Amino acid sequence: MPLPFHPSATGSIGVELEWVTVDAASGAQVAAAPDLLAALPEPEGVPRIKAELFASTIEINSDIHHDVRACFAQLARLRRFVLRQPRMEGAALLASGTHPFSHWREQQVSDDPRYHKLLKRMGWMARRFNIFGMHVHVGIGDGEQCITAHNALLPVMHLFLALSANSPLWHGDDTGLASSRLKVFEGLSQSGMPFYFANWRDFSTCVERLKATGSIDSIREIWWEVRPHPDFGTLEMRICDMPATFAEARALTALIRAEVMTAAAGCTMATKRVHPSLIRENRWRACRYGVEAVMIDPYRGETVPLLDWLRQRLRWLAAQSVAEEDDLALVHEALPRWQREGDGARRQRLLLRQQDGDLRRLVTQMRQHDGWEAADD
Repeated sequence: MPLPFHPSATGSIGVELEWVTVDAASGAQVAAAPDLLAALPEPEGVPRIKAELFASTIEINSDIHHDVRACFAQLARLRRFVLRQPRMEGAALLASGTHPFSHWREQQVSDDPRYHKLLKRMGWMARRFNIFGMHVHVGIGDGEQCITAHNALLPVMHLFLALSANSPLWHGDDTGLASSRLKVFEGLSQSGMPFYFANWRDFSTCVERLKATGSIDSIREIWWEVRPHPDFGTLEMRICDMPATFAEARALTALIRAEVMTAAAGCTMATKRVHPSLIRENRWRACRYGVEAVMIDPYRGETVPLLDWLRQRLRWLAAQSVAEEDDLALVHEALPRWQREGDGARRQRLLLRQQDGDLRRLVTQMRQHDGWEAADD
């Protein structure tokens, strides 16, 4: 019997943001989450502000929205609410896929049995999971549509990774990658690049087999970079680093929503399935070079600069007449900055040079340039 899929309104969205809690003076990670969460007044603090694996992370989640601008207006309000709490005095929130210099060994694990069970099962791989991302849920009407969209988006996902790339530093070292977070993330057992599925029953069989063999306890322990979420009735995009700025996070969410809605409607450029080896190569190029990648067009086999391919995708999405015009407009608004300044990883490196290699001052500069304080309410 296939897993039940609880449908959502097509195109509805929910966004989860993983913020690093840092000391406002030193920039180092600080375990601010437990005291903050214990003292949150209701109803604002429940359930939109949550703990994560480490006590130096705050997850801020939106309600269900049908408009990207409204979704991010709420996220900006929730962020301001968190920072106004007395327990956040002396602490701040950092938008990055990894912390530039704090070490995973120094991080306090949240007091939640689920996380301690994860550490016992995964050991060192989970203990070093000091990484931060943005997850975007897009509502879909049924399981078959969800698998159709999932399969169609596998050749496109490197685009989301490249645009969000914002984790070049790991424990103070420049990794040479635009997204070092991705290489840490893929170390867990049920993570990394997912698979094509024949239909919803095929996906259901995969999940039930993993549960029956003790590989997972629930679908929440499938950490693929995109996954169907039957409980929410969504396709969840999980490949993104925590983007560097408000504008980029909003534009990326709009692009993901446009792509999922178009794919769920059965629109695709593909005449046959794109081979996983090509998907994997583009994923690596996005991880290594971010928006400066020269990628392989998955449908034509030709190499093309990633931002040029994004422009082609936007024209194609507009021609399908499924995506909302405002979503595509938000992506077009972000394009000039990506073209001019690159991704968050490139900007972290530039800011670090401007600060003469001072990693603590880098964190301060990243916070001052993230654009969230100026976000429209």
